[in-house]
Amino acid sequence: MSWRTSLSRHLPLLRFFACVESPSSSGVISWYSSNYEELKALNPEMPLMMRTGENSFPAVTTEIDFETDDLLRYMLQTNRFRNTNGAITSDRVEAAEAYLNTD
Repeated sequence: MSWRTSLSRHLPLLRFFACVESPSSSGVISWYSSNYEELKALNPEMPLMMRTGENSFPAVTTEIDFETDDLLRYMLQTNRFRNTNGAITSDRVEAAEAYLNTD
């Protein structure tokens, strides 16, 4: 299955920002123009918005429902709580686990 068909299952929307007059935005505008029809056909309920403005920095953004609990679980699973010397920090691990165990 192509990533294009599952896009709306993972992202609520996509926003494209560009300046019509700027050469740095030509890639975003070109990609949006050449892929919009296919993406919309595969994800009819998903908003695909192009925002243009003078001197706009080219960008693609979305919204992600990512909370503190999700971040702490990820950091615990991947051993990200480390000191500057690379050793796992047990007090931070304990604090994160305690936070996740509260209601």
